[in-house]
Amino acid sequence: MSLRDFHMRHLRLVSAYWTRYAVRGGAGLVYLLLALFFGLMVAHLTLSPLEQKIRELSKTHGADEKQIVNELVETARPIVQWILDSKPQEDPAKPAPESYPTAGGGPMGPFTTSTPDAWTRYLLNERPALLSGIFLILLFGMPFIISVLGFNQTAGDIQSRGLRYLMLRTDRSNIYFGRFLGSVIFSTLVTAFLVATITLYVGLKFRIYSTGALTVWALIGFGAISILMLPYLAVCTAISASVSSPFLALAAAKLVIVGVPVAALVGKHSWEPIKNIKYLLPWGIQNYLLHPEWTHYLGAAAGCLGYTLVFLLLGYAWFQRRDL
Repeated sequence: MSLRDFHMRHLRLVSAYWTRYAVRGGAGLVYLLLALFFGLMVAHLTLSPLEQKIRELSKTHGADEKQIVNELVETARPIVQWILDSKPQEDPAKPAPESYPTAGGGPMGPFTTSTPDAWTRYLLNERPALLSGIFLILLFGMPFIISVLGFNQTAGDIQSRGLRYLMLRTDRSNIYFGRFLGSVIFSTLVTAFLVATITLYVGLKFRIYSTGALTVWALIGFGAISILMLPYLAVCTAISASVSSPFLALAAAKLVIVGVPVAALVGKHSWEPIKNIKYLLPWGIQNYLLHPEWTHYLGAAAGCLGYTLVFLLLGYAWFQRRDL
């Protein structure tokens, strides 16, 4: 591959067309509906029980909304610790959970990221806890959905030989990378709409977080999910360029993206070393996109970009040599 193969004008045209095609095409609409359904359902299942609890306790005990949310956050703390693989703080000198600061609710209390439970406290006490819980679930679930958008970037045209006519006007590299960029743009727009909708609902329904705290955390969460989508889209791009059937491309993408964490989970309970298979994809580092220390956050982001580059180049190496 040479820089002479790239034409920025062609790359922009291909990516812009592919973004519009994703909106009109079946795969793009299915991804849009699945992403919105999954994200809004996660928010509904997370927030609806809380709304019901607030209504019940407010009538019977007169407790305020902030107090009820903080109590339920403490109930969810072990679950978040398990997701993050973070051990609870055992230091008897640590402050009680009730004294932890809450986002947008007064001055920050003592906080150091060197304590074992600092990551959990950061998500549940330093940041809006309701958004943190939703973001953790989205980080886990969105990779399973992204293959619906990325599986047919080139596989269908390879099967129908349609790329031969397109290659009369541009190079393979512009088609390959342009369609990847178009998928990235569409995925990012969907993520932005989803995060904005959830954040707006939380801000209007639960008036316990400041606008600034919600906005900042929403932007960080949006960035985390958007960056995480890149390597999984790159996997779909490479698979789509390697097979000649959209159905096989979708099946292979699902098998890879789902199979890696399942194999790591099974191996963790049977043969310990196999759990490291999760690092074949960003499963082992993606939660660090919500880490309190910027070094960990930037490291995870750089790791995702590294995965993206490797998968894209591997797929392009095959796409460049294959008969279209």
